[in-house]
Amino acid sequence: MAGGSVLAVVGALLGGATCEVTDIGWPGEHWPGGIGAVLGHSSTEHRLIVREVPPDSPAARAGLRVEDEVLEIDGHEVSEMELSEVVEALRGEVGSTVTLRLRRAEEELELEIERGPYQED
Repeated sequence: MAGGSVLAVVGALLGGATCEVTDIGWPGEHWPGGIGAVLGHSSTEHRLIVREVPPDSPAARAGLRVEDEVLEIDGHEVSEMELSEVVEALRGEVGSTVTLRLRRAEEELELEIERGPYQED
């Protein structure tokens, strides 16, 4: 498959549909923490967009907002990452941090988010 990026993989699999990526992890995994947000990818738009930011989540406390576009995770361009790499980059030890470079409207900004524990609904 050309590119091998998250955009190419999801686009090829879904043919223009939308995919959501939940980064908060699952009980018993090696990395029990995450930012507590749901990210979505539209293969027609080729963008990774924040779809949900639950109140009192690490993402909400850091200022992440619905419709923010994620451009980089810890300095790595999302467009060059496999889907599994995106998910793994957002997970980590509880208390560790991840830096996201975002586009919000016409502005680019960086947020540092301290990962929190997995929360079941």
